[in-house]
Amino acid sequence: MHHTMRKMAASGLVAMTSLLGIAGTASAAGCSTPQDPGRAMMEIRSGDKVRQIAYFIPSGYDGSRKVPVVFDFHGSTSSANEQLDRSEWERVAEAKGFIAVAPQGLMPGQKPDTFSWNAPGVTAPGGPDDMAFIHDAIRAVEDTFCVDDTKIFGTGYSGGGRVLSQYICNGTTDFAAAGFVVGLRAGYPKETAGTWAPDSETCKPARPLSLIAFAGRQDKINPFDGGGLPYWQYGAQAALQRWTELDGCKGEPTVTENGTVRTVRYENCAGKARIVSTVISDGGHTWPSSTALLRYQKQLGKISYAVNATDAIWRFFETAAP
Repeated sequence: MHHTMRKMAASGLVAMTSLLGIAGTASAAGCSTPQDPGRAMMEIRSGDKVRQIAYFIPSGYDGSRKVPVVFDFHGSTSSANEQLDRSEWERVAEAKGFIAVAPQGLMPGQKPDTFSWNAPGVTAPGGPDDMAFIHDAIRAVEDTFCVDDTKIFGTGYSGGGRVLSQYICNGTTDFAAAGFVVGLRAGYPKETAGTWAPDSETCKPARPLSLIAFAGRQDKINPFDGGGLPYWQYGAQAALQRWTELDGCKGEPTVTENGTVRTVRYENCAGKARIVSTVISDGGHTWPSSTALLRYQKQLGKISYAVNATDAIWRFFETAAP
């Protein structure tokens, strides 16, 4: 999309070629290498597959100083570019001077030119290894751009939230904090005596992690109270409760209500971690305050403009980083 063909025809192709292993080895540090501003695509090799990553470079970037990175994972039957449109991370990245990155799934979506993730516990074995791909995507971004590796953040929408949740559950330590929109998970769904809950054996994070999550009470895809397709089952509150346990949060949370928005903050967690949960009473399976993809509201439910999820997530990241 924006500037894609121009960038791939210019210097970005050199970085792409190096990452593919076709000619030379990517630099161990991506600093001191100018990049054209705007959105572009790169390709990397992960395992035996060539994978796609969309990224956005702010106009103030010159490669002379390390900058934060936000990884943004799209939902099922979507794409990297569609997710950047949905989340509008480019707007915040331009204003704040960080890089926005959207890796793309490889499993075919239900519509042409859309993709889904091979999230553990969701899809059948034998598909692409998306846990390895996330790791490889982070390494490729670190090698290509001037990145502050203490300020790498992850966000996920819907199925992107599932895959990001599981990546963290697997004990990785790449992300300094994470944000989830209608997709927070805390392990595979497990039924015990007729009740669905996160399976503790499938979520063992390496350390307490600060996270912020958004959920809509009118979400019909990932129902707030549980249900939906087999890979959802337990609801938003069950996922949140499990993370407060994983993060060792103590004491009563702070609760604020403002119209349709109810925000719960857990500030006293292990390792200085914090958890913020925002629930929107009339929100659907949508990204709050997104101005893109409005045509999908019939299928996904209402987009609430009572709170801007992207702005709120970035403010959370700024205070969560070391």
